[in-house]
Amino acid sequence: MRVSGILKEFRGARALDGVDLAIHPGELIALLGPSGSGKTTLLRIIAGLDFATAGSVFFGAEDATHLTVQQRRVGFVFQHYALFRHMTVADNIAYGLNVRPRRERPSSEAIRRKVGELIELVQLNGLDRRYPAQLSGGQRQRVALARALAVEPRVLLLDEPFGALDAKVRKDLRRWLRDIHDRTGHTTVFVTHDQDEALELADRVAILANGRIEQVGTPDEIYESPASPFVLSFLGDTAALPVEIRQGRVLLAGEPLDVDPEGAAEGAATLYLRPNETALTPHGTGIPGVIAGLRRTVNGRRAEVRIAASDTPVEVEVPPDQAWSVSDRVGVHVLKARFFPAA
Repeated sequence: MRVSGILKEFRGARALDGVDLAIHPGELIALLGPSGSGKTTLLRIIAGLDFATAGSVFFGAEDATHLTVQQRRVGFVFQHYALFRHMTVADNIAYGLNVRPRRERPSSEAIRRKVGELIELVQLNGLDRRYPAQLSGGQRQRVALARALAVEPRVLLLDEPFGALDAKVRKDLRRWLRDIHDRTGHTTVFVTHDQDEALELADRVAILANGRIEQVGTPDEIYESPASPFVLSFLGDTAALPVEIRQGRVLLAGEPLDVDPEGAAEGAATLYLRPNETALTPHGTGIPGVIAGLRRTVNGRRAEVRIAASDTPVEVEVPPDQAWSVSDRVGVHVLKARFFPAA
């Protein structure tokens, strides 16, 4: 499927500004971006829950721009489940099949069989007679996914499906969803603002900002080769140092840095540093600075280093076996430098 030239205006403000995106059959693509970037609006337009001011939506060769939700045959999973509280798990899953027009509705036996298969697929065996209030958040989201799959959608759409769950459950469900996708092969569009979620789950990631797509690529492509400062900064912590590249050297406040410009163009630029692409070294090597703070992270420790020639702090990941202290004079060794022209 693909969207072409999608423009969406709300009271004169553009939520989407000429979005083009091709989604490959059977792939799981993540729409990633901050709040207000347009990702949920784009998902709703694909679903037919909202309509574009201009542009087209295609499912294969079919122009679906003016089709209703029902005509598009999409499955939609919301952040807050949207389950019917008065219905059991089995009845919630069967709902989309039971409300079809009579001529398109499967037999009662076929619906029961389909529901049983989906309950097994989403690992809710024995819970078919329970009500949503009797389930955990993770179980409710499994029911919501099974209900979306029951109608055999052409495209499966998920709008921050794990946003209401705690971190541990979210991580477990990410792996589970990837496994379900690999087993069913549905074309899936997944909205999230969680970078880890997108990079772990998706075949490709489309990063949105201010209603436009900044970059589309595999998780490795967008992380290793970000197309813009926004993409680079959005995909993790970065420090931005204003530098000048002159005659193959990198200068910070006129002082040369022990950094390879890696073919960057001459002139004013911004040097971006990631914590995991830098290392602390003894004073006298690397970029000189002073440790202003140390903090614990899930995977180790980070040092906040005040660079001597700049007011910008640089965060550096520190291995647990390295005994650094606040106020130590150190060097910052740059393992990988990333440059963009100065704005």
